[in-house]
Amino acid sequence: MRPFKKRVAVSPAHSIPPSERVVGASADGSGPTYCRIEFESNGERPLQRLTDFFDLVKVAKDSDEPLDESQLLAFLTDGERSYFSNLTPAEVAEWNEYWFSTPLPERHSPEMLTPQWDFASMLDAIWNGDYDLIAIQPRASRHVLEFNPHGYPYGGTGSLVALVECFGHQVGGIDDGTGYEEYVPRTNIWKPSSRPSV
Repeated sequence: MRPFKKRVAVSPAHSIPPSERVVGASADGSGPTYCRIEFESNGERPLQRLTDFFDLVKVAKDSDEPLDESQLLAFLTDGERSYFSNLTPAEVAEWNEYWFSTPLPERHSPEMLTPQWDFASMLDAIWNGDYDLIAIQPRASRHVLEFNPHGYPYGGTGSLVALVECFGHQVGGIDDGTGYEEYVPRTNIWKPSSRPSV
């Protein structure tokens, strides 16, 4: 497997001064409120597993030390790994045929079917996201995965949602820096014709 490597950062076109990176102040005034993925915990054990995995990725991203993708994949249980797409070469060929046979305007529309995240793509998107990973914190009746963008665009929140969901937690809302919105789960997931729908 290829190593989990961070690309060389390009010069940010829309950088945000450090003093303006924080979205707002916390409700109790004790500290900053960062951009966040809010989620309902699936229990203490899955929450601890998510936190441990998040910490591994955060340390590597902060220190720019590459991690071996196979070591990170080995951290996950079979159930956690089953969240991710794992297409065979024949299924990749089927996906490519579907993609290239779809007219261009439809191909780039929000309704276009796309495969579920695969593990390597999720890691790559997090690793190359132009943001700092902050922490996983309790927040009222939910928990939050906090991150701090360096500028906009910063790579989006899809990979962070996938990280939370693969441990069985239910995402409820996202503040991506433009304001809080309730999360709507994806329904446009492409599945190979050879696999039964679940």
